[in-house]
Amino acid sequence: MSSDFKIYNATELWQIETSLPSIPTFSQNLDKILGNDGIQLGSLTELLGLSGSGKTQLCLQLCASVQIPKILGGLNSEALYVDTNANFTVERFKEILFSSLAKCQEIMGSSILIKEEDALKKFHYVKAFGLENFCAFLYQLPNFLSDKPHIKLIIIDSIAFPFKEGISLKQRTGLLFRLMADLQKIALNKQIAVVLTNEMTTRIGLSTGAIVGSLGDTWSHRCNMRLLLTAPEPLKNLRLAVILKSNVTAERVAKFQITSDGIRDIQ
Repeated sequence: MSSDFKIYNATELWQIETSLPSIPTFSQNLDKILGNDGIQLGSLTELLGLSGSGKTQLCLQLCASVQIPKILGGLNSEALYVDTNANFTVERFKEILFSSLAKCQEIMGSSILIKEEDALKKFHYVKAFGLENFCAFLYQLPNFLSDKPHIKLIIIDSIAFPFKEGISLKQRTGLLFRLMADLQKIALNKQIAVVLTNEMTTRIGLSTGAIVGSLGDTWSHRCNMRLLLTAPEPLKNLRLAVILKSNVTAERVAKFQITSDGIRDIQ
């Protein structure tokens, strides 16, 4: 048999999958339904939801959570945030980051000092407005990651926005599949968690319309996990997370809230 192929048994596969750490969300309810105590490295996760459902807030929390010190079971790693829709604000990220670090410091006491300036340097941000800029950056992404080997989280917020204009459906499908194949290879080979936000759109049926994720049915099979976020009681900061698709867990629902400190469980 060709040496290009390695055959694994189930025990070896289980050891590989369970050896990959995860990035916590700071909500135990949310971590529990994800099946791996958070967003697992080596995976592609899609966050679906209407505006105000908490997609960007969860992304910012993950960018802070990836820095949790190893003494607390974290990764002590860095994050890359690819902004395609001007959703990012540094003030909100600092608020979530410093609150998360303060919580870690409280648990550890004075054993380790976490400097806020050092923490900010572990966050990398790029504007990728427009399809041409977005594709150009993803083409350069492997080289960028080679220069930044401590990055263990890539956020793309949002994946749909660059494809809104100036491209046919056939071109969009082909380009998206090539980009996703490259992202999957990066996620697996470098053990990086990739999180993509996606918008909702109305699909017109025979008698009524339905709210579905953008980019079509074919796209929905490209990620390892699809998580739908909703805001049934936005004034109370209540959010629901629903597992629509997962390779590691059944369809489940979790409640969480968005606070000034970031993502937290309902008290």
